Amino acid sequence: MNTAPSKRELQHFLKRYVPQPEFTTSHIVSGTDTSRISTSSAHHLKSPQKYVDALLSPSAHQLAVTKVEGPFEKQGWDAVGSTLVKLQKLGLTSIVVSDNAQWSTEKESPAELNKTMVRETMALVESIEKAGGRARLIHGGVLEQGNNGTIEAQLDFILSALENRQIPVIIPVMTSEGGRQEPITGNQVMVSLTTKMVRRQSNNSPVPAKIVVINNEGGIVNHEQPDTAHSLINVQEEFDTIVRAFDENATWQQRYPTAIGNLEMIRNCLSDLPTSSSAIIVPTSSLPSALIANLVTDKPLYSSSLPNRDSQRINKLRTTVLRNGIKIHNYDNVDDLDLEKLTRLLQASFQKKLDENGFYERLRHVLAGAIIAGDYEGAVLMTKEGQEGHYYLDKFAIAPTSQGIGLTDILWKRMCDAYPELLWRSRQDNGVNKWYFERSNGYLRLKDTNWVLFWYGAGGFRHIDNYSTIARSIPASFTGPLITL
Repeated sequence: MNTAPSKRELQHFLKRYVPQPEFTTSHIVSGTDTSRISTSSAHHLKSPQKYVDALLSPSAHQLAVTKVEGPFEKQGWDAVGSTLVKLQKLGLTSIVVSDNAQWSTEKESPAELNKTMVRETMALVESIEKAGGRARLIHGGVLEQGNNGTIEAQLDFILSALENRQIPVIIPVMTSEGGRQEPITGNQVMVSLTTKMVRRQSNNSPVPAKIVVINNEGGIVNHEQPDTAHSLINVQEEFDTIVRAFDENATWQQRYPTAIGNLEMIRNCLSDLPTSSSAIIVPTSSLPSALIANLVTDKPLYSSSLPNRDSQRINKLRTTVLRNGIKIHNYDNVDDLDLEKLTRLLQASFQKKLDENGFYERLRHVLAGAIIAGDYEGAVLMTKEGQEGHYYLDKFAIAPTSQGIGLTDILWKRMCDAYPELLWRSRQDNGVNKWYFERSNGYLRLKDTNWVLFWYGAGGFRHIDNYSTIARSIPASFTGPLITL
């Protein structure tokens, strides 16, 4: 409850992770009197308490592939075990890979290293069972050496554990061609498991909803804001920039030795998974709240599109959410845009009929730039207005099918980086205004109109008169509600 999800986020969570009973969740969420529940539904569940118990019954219909990267102190192990059990009760069961960056540097023999890995992994198994869960230690029989040095995953032991509502805990060892148990890295196991599970989709086997890394380091350090972690990473767009920043900073390589390895592993996993899947890196000090909040809201703990006014808040939980993301394209000419796709996007996003002739004719004269996400899954249209050439946010649109994957934050941040001073307007009854208030540097309700003027940029208040004139002068883009047959 402390995650305080919005109604939309809560509905998304319940739909995805919770088996629905015969009556709707609104009876519980809105506090509706149980006397309104139908007789058959009331007989089936008998009381809201049983409904809550049903919500918290362990299930494995959504899966996470989770790397637990120790070693931890006892308190850390307890936090990990308790969190994994709580996530299972909320509908997300983890396939756990035990790991320790020091294992790959050990000089002891493979046989001795195997014993060390088993001993340390048992601490994780015990923490799960101490928290009231059931765990199954899996040592061997999962990873096998394939052709050309590849690693092939076998899921039989894992699926058996899941069917028995156990959390499988895998020791990262591979069976070589000679039958020996050879230690490998946790990242290799994570990629092999994800690849195998994606290939099994034809057998109605679930694919991971999340890739999770629990460690001591926390999230990926933010090269743009030293001493803070990235809140959200669009892997397709930001991977090379982050790796380059680490290459140029030897101190980071020493302080965060597993960061780039985890980033590469997550990129490989997410590239095979649906766009709805995401990854999260979280330190034990942020458990369980960081993972539960992300599970319920499916968002970063701190929006990357918010102004960075409170670095302590950004860095407090040192948690990074990662999505495979979408390629972003920039255009500065209307003729380079696919107007048919853009029209479909704008109408689907605003649910209004676009005045195509009037809108695009105006755009040909004033377009400053268009930021297009993927195959027109999102768009930012910027114009240049007035004699001073102020940048005006004419349209910000996200396709309904692409909502909830972090695209809004990705596009907003890209826009603000490209246009450090800009303005836009919104109708006073627009439900999005709260979001705008949080991201603007100032606003003004325009008298005798239904518009609220917003601006972004520290110096925007100096241009209020010009901004007001521009906001009042922009013609309407839509002719009426969108009618679909």
